[in-house]
Amino acid sequence: MLNLIHQNPMYKGFSMQHRGPQINHLSFADDVIIFTSTDRYSMSLIMNTLKEYELTSDQLNKKEKSHFMVPSNTSQNIIDRIQEVTGFSRKDSPFTYLGCPLYIGRQRIIYYSQLVEKVSKKICGWQARILSFGGKITLIKHALQSIPIHTMAAISPPKTTIKYIESIITEFFWGREQDRRRYHWASLETMSLSYVEGGVGIRRLTDICTALQYKQWWNFRAKSSLWGQFLKAKYCQRANPIAKKVHTSESLVWRYMMKNKNILETHITWKINSGSCSFGWDDWIGRGALAKHNVNISSLNNATIVHFLINGEWNEMKLRQQHGKSADTGRIQK
Repeated sequence: MLNLIHQNPMYKGFSMQHRGPQINHLSFADDVIIFTSTDRYSMSLIMNTLKEYELTSDQLNKKEKSHFMVPSNTSQNIIDRIQEVTGFSRKDSPFTYLGCPLYIGRQRIIYYSQLVEKVSKKICGWQARILSFGGKITLIKHALQSIPIHTMAAISPPKTTIKYIESIITEFFWGREQDRRRYHWASLETMSLSYVEGGVGIRRLTDICTALQYKQWWNFRAKSSLWGQFLKAKYCQRANPIAKKVHTSESLVWRYMMKNKNILETHITWKINSGSCSFGWDDWIGRGALAKHNVNISSLNNATIVHFLINGEWNEMKLRQQHGKSADTGRIQK
């Protein structure tokens, strides 16, 4: 029902990239986040749609549990208008939604205090003194380390937060005696090794966080999703993602992806099927992207392999125009 609002020519939605998906809401189970402008008529359309949903589904939207979020520099007149039309109360950032902190501006350690608190409360409910080292290892692997994974899959917490959680875990493992911390006979780095290497197989949260960052880049490159379409429209309207340079003004998730792409792209090779991969920036010849061997390929060149094919055969004229007369051209034609 909310998707049909865009068909109304008088509706003014949330300002997004014109080439990207026009998102007006995201839903998960019985929770919905709605993106819109502060235009009075547009907000009235949304409220009427929600009322229509209530009548159709017999489900009531509780306004005391509904909130709206605006930047800190929003004028009071606009805030009053939103409250008047929607009846919702304002909620300042940061706040936690589906286990992840939502905030405007730079990342801060305090935003992840609830995550640290969850781990601490979990340990407080256990009788650590009567647990063996083997029992503690099992609880760490299957209970404590699973708590922050949901958050880390969406956004990477600060390194300080991760180190603090790891310190809580190691203190639980070695225990306390008369309210004093026991001596740690091995570092967490040693404990994270496998049994064969002399460790106990406890995974480092820093390694898990890095692995999840790598997975974000792979999902962005290999899968078609609403999230990927939005990022491409926002950051890669003209330049190829591989050639894109990072800027400090961009989002934290995108900066991590740009940081890790050089490591990951050396392990990604594309197999020609439909010819939809990039001719110059994807590694489909097994020796790295062609752009690394030919300086004539621009970062704005988003031509695909199918552009150089005619009836399943290489178009030699286009190949030479694009790549020049080189050894690689001969290899491509083979």
